[in-house]
This record gives sequence, structure tokens and C-alpha cells, in this order.
Amino acid sequence: MKVKIIYNGPTADIVRNGMEIARIFYPENSYVDSPVFTKGYPVDEDEKEYGKSIYATNVDGWGHLPGLLPMANTTTKFAQFERAVAEAAAAKAAGEDPKGIEFEVTGYEEEIYWDQMGKNLADQGFEVTIEDKEDPES
Repeated sequence: MKVKIIYNGPTADIVRNGMEIARIFYPENSYVDSPVFTKGYPVDEDEKEYGKSIYATNVDGWGHLPGLLPMANTTTKFAQFERAVAEAAAAKAAGEDPKGIEFEVTGYEEEIYWDQMGKNLADQGFEVTIEDKEDPES
């Protein structure tokens, strides 16, 4: 079977409430980089404050994850979606429409996986199609 994944971008606006907790994913824009962690906060009317939180002591350069977010810790199979996003970004930079990526898989388990993942990620902008290989004897 041939699987094709095209990334067209999310089909609906994504509204995120709050901040990311893990600084590893969004340096300088995570919860541990908020003032309550980096500067402390008042604990009573005498303006006594807790100091900088131990959780805000991130060291730049530690914890780098290769890959596009939020897919850096996912399975190898899921990296195909990363490849589709990268292809779409390259196409956009070249002023073209994304053509997607294609790869071959075998077996019904693969077909089930890619069919279901395509349905699960459709609202995230992924278009997944599965085609049977052409039978050389037909």
C-alpha cells in the first residue's frame, strides 16, 4: 500500500488556555518563565516574598529535542507527519502548494494505523490517503 500525507495546516483555530509547563518545548514562554517563578511572589501584607523557584532554574542548552513540536517524543511512525509538515514548510517557502510525502507500507495493521491516524489528525490539517499498490498481473 502507498500512504500519502499532505499537511495543509489546521482546519480550525486552536485556542490554548494557559502557558506551556515544560520550558523544553517553548523556551522563554513557559509557566516556569512566568514572574511568579522567576521573581517570586508576596506571601503576606509585609511584602515578604518567596524567591525565585527552583523550577525556574532552567539551564539554556539542556533538554533540546530535535524535530518539530509537539512531535519530538513520538514514535518513528509518527515522524512521517513531521516529514509532511517539513515538506509543507518548504513548499510554502518556494511559493508552491504542498505535495505531501509518500511511502510504502505492508499489511492490514499498517492500513488500520494510517487510516485511523488520518482521521484523528484531520482537524490538525493532515490529509492522509491510502492506496493499494497496482497489481502487476492485472
